[in-house]
Amino acid sequence: MMLDDLELELRKLPGVRAAGFDDRGDLLLVQLHVSPVETQEVPIPVAATRIAARHSDRPVAVEVIRWRDRGERAVAPVTSIAPPVAAPAPVVAVAEPERATRPRLLAVLSFPDTDELEVHLILAGRRTIGRAPATRGLPGAVDATLAAIRSLGADLTLSTVWARAIEATDESTLVAVALDAGDDTVLYGLASGSSPIDGAARATLDAVNRRLSLSLAA
Repeated sequence: MMLDDLELELRKLPGVRAAGFDDRGDLLLVQLHVSPVETQEVPIPVAATRIAARHSDRPVAVEVIRWRDRGERAVAPVTSIAPPVAAPAPVVAVAEPERATRPRLLAVLSFPDTDELEVHLILAGRRTIGRAPATRGLPGAVDATLAAIRSLGADLTLSTVWARAIEATDESTLVAVALDAGDDTVLYGLASGSSPIDGAARATLDAVNRRLSLSLAA
């Protein structure tokens, strides 16, 4: 893991003024100092956690220290991963370690210029990437997730039936998906994500995780 590359990518996020790291052996703690940003498509904790997870093969915790307009830092414990309920300043997102036979979603990336959508998964240290046309929207995110799953070696024949956004807020989107598993069997998944395509990828994993676990265990 190259911390210089990680720091460079984190500093490209809107409002990030400084980044620090603390290697705790079984956990990488990332601390970001962020100035106020009027608008941002993805919350800083979510975006930073995705970036850090792509660079790290262990659980990652991201702590955000927000600066006030006058340059005064909000009071917050520097080394706390889970802040006390009464401390409103730090916002922490933790990437949990993957289960032995269930992949963990690292990132869902969209590249409109090349009409590409990528889904990044990790399982037991092995990373895979599935791709699909970005213009397919939610079904494209499902297709890309299935492609990444197949790269893990799972013996599953699945295809996208439909994918729909059920409910959306400023912070997350609830997505439902249906997958054709053959033999007149349809698998359904439901999950919330930071964006519609992120929710679609997570809902796909929700639909197939049990069968995937059995297939990989076999």
